[in-house]
Amino acid sequence: MGPSPLSSDVPAATIKLGKAEIRSALEMTLTGRPIAWLGADPALIEANRSWMEPHFLEDGDTWSLNFRSWILQVDGKVVVVDPCTGNGRPHPMPPFDGLDTPFIERFCETGVRPEDVTHVFCTHMHHDHCGWNTQLRGGRYVPTFPNARYLFVRREYERWNPNGADYKAVDYNEGVYERSILPVVEAGLADLVMDRHRVSPSLEIQPAQGHTLGHAMLHVASQDEEGYFAGDVLHHPLQLIRPEIQFGDCDDLDQAIETRRRLVAQALERDALIIPAHLPFPHAGRLRRQGDVVSFEALRL
Repeated sequence: MGPSPLSSDVPAATIKLGKAEIRSALEMTLTGRPIAWLGADPALIEANRSWMEPHFLEDGDTWSLNFRSWILQVDGKVVVVDPCTGNGRPHPMPPFDGLDTPFIERFCETGVRPEDVTHVFCTHMHHDHCGWNTQLRGGRYVPTFPNARYLFVRREYERWNPNGADYKAVDYNEGVYERSILPVVEAGLADLVMDRHRVSPSLEIQPAQGHTLGHAMLHVASQDEEGYFAGDVLHHPLQLIRPEIQFGDCDDLDQAIETRRRLVAQALERDALIIPAHLPFPHAGRLRRQGDVVSFEALRL
């Protein structure tokens, strides 16, 4: 099956972690991705079929990639995590080329308006994680969240700044810096932060390099409950069971594998909710260990 940018979505419930409230806004869904694309051994797929079905292994041994932004409210802050691709942007991959989705309308249906947002955090600067940083108004890109501070990890910013020493062009990310990052900087709304940065008492940016050189996660800890907005540390939860499985490309595969292993260890130790960028409903889950066997349990909403 092909892309479904306007596909119906199970209504996004509010997730609560301590005093933190988490909602989300859907941009688009890509369905029918063959599980074989993960490159996992068929025996590994069979051994994990029981927990992958029905959310992470669908009919015909496929799975779906979900593209949504998270809206986190805690400590008096309203934080948007990973603002998707954005409308009307050119892209070499057809599913993302010239999108026209009711993302802002869906965003407002959560009860939060763009002007209410206090912070925006991009786990990394791929097109589908920072696009709605801006929108096209009067022929120019302007910040979508006019009252927010945009938290850009300096290492990641320098990786994508065409004038930076770490810059390396990637065809599917051409023009993203100019459309979605530079206008925020020019508007004076960008804060370049270290890859470990305290946002508020309950929120901390933490390093998670590999997928990109400056990829980071957002850790939430409130009233003894914890969670990780993990971005593209994983695209499918089977990568937490076998961290060496790689889907798509990355800047540093060895670092990406080590980041997954570290996330697994921390999440098991703390019973933390893992909230990646692209999981289908219910979009998040927790790792469980029984003896030597680890599985991923979908969040129960």
